[in-house]
Amino acid sequence: MKQTLIGIILSLLMINSTGCKAKFLPQSREIDDLQLVQVIGIDKSPDHPGNPMITAASKKLTEVGSQESPGSSGGGGDSTGGKALVVTSQGKTVFDAVRHIQTHVDKTVFWSHTDYYMIGEEAAKENIAKYIDFFTRDHELRIEAKVYIVKGSTAKELIEEVNKTDFFILDKLDSLGQNIKLLSTSEEMKISDLMRFIDIHHSSARVPCIELVRRENESNKQLFDVESNGYAIFKDLKLAGFIGREISRGVNLITNNVGSSIVTVKDLSGQDVSLEIIGNNTEVIPYFIDDNLAEVTIKSKVKSNLGEIQSQMEVIRENSIHHMEQQQSTILKKEMEDVFEKVLEFESDCLDICDKIRLRSPVKWKRIEKQWMQILPEIKFNVQVDSVIERSYELREPSGYKGKE
Repeated sequence: MKQTLIGIILSLLMINSTGCKAKFLPQSREIDDLQLVQVIGIDKSPDHPGNPMITAASKKLTEVGSQESPGSSGGGGDSTGGKALVVTSQGKTVFDAVRHIQTHVDKTVFWSHTDYYMIGEEAAKENIAKYIDFFTRDHELRIEAKVYIVKGSTAKELIEEVNKTDFFILDKLDSLGQNIKLLSTSEEMKISDLMRFIDIHHSSARVPCIELVRRENESNKQLFDVESNGYAIFKDLKLAGFIGREISRGVNLITNNVGSSIVTVKDLSGQDVSLEIIGNNTEVIPYFIDDNLAEVTIKSKVKSNLGEIQSQMEVIRENSIHHMEQQQSTILKKEMEDVFEKVLEFESDCLDICDKIRLRSPVKWKRIEKQWMQILPEIKFNVQVDSVIERSYELREPSGYKGKE
């Protein structure tokens, strides 16, 4: 058996070395002959609204001022001279448009380095599954790549405007994903997670949302920048609306997805105090009457630390701590209630509610599962928030405190 296996291996090696056309091993390529796509934008074609338009961005490997290869900016792409090579193509399907991109460049397009997919607002309104099927099906692309919805513009416009700045679009998105955890007003989502979300949550989903904003640079020149703006909400695979960053922290609280965030309250003297959320635990508790879902209670416990005191009074006292805890609970409860109001308006199960009910009451869930999307808009959600301030970091008394009240 061992000799037979060795013989087979030797035979394969001999065949591969004789110059036969049979391809037993992947074809090797030089890195200089590849165009490594790292960010892909997906939009509706402006010329043929039913067709997709794909924008691929690759980091330039040549030094500034050196000669670019003649075909590297084909397809109406890299006319800005930025850090990225930008190529755009259209087709009858996404696969068709992706294949056409190869005809615009003089290198072999390599898709396996793609880290981000960005879907324009108009494309998201049509059918998100239509635009992501190829990227989740094709073996060359990363199913672990992250996905964003572009609010207020096309993905192509966002890529091209960022390319006019000093930043490469991939670096900008990497930085955005890392820093968003400091505010907990959005999150990063892998395209594999989006697929699962759509299947489990009755064609509903929440997808992180970004948008172009104007900023001034050191020369007082206005340039575009990329900013997180909460979530895009989907119903029946179509974009139903947005939950902006003013309340989107409520989404993260409901879904146990808060890393860190700042809540500003008042002390007993009326001065500002900043509390840092360091963790939360939210339970979804369904209440059934027989087989009918009567109410759902959302019970959230939030832990915070005291991060800043602007007055000179002592706030580490029971009555003062309780006063601030109550304010934080009120603020966060309002954000969560506003989120539920929006979600019920959109009729979208984008908050993991059905999943939580299924895990908590599997038998009763089975009886209402088929009617879930009809039941959802009629559900009464009872939100409860319990805040606890645990510590005050390095100082107990504020700066300038002299024992005065």
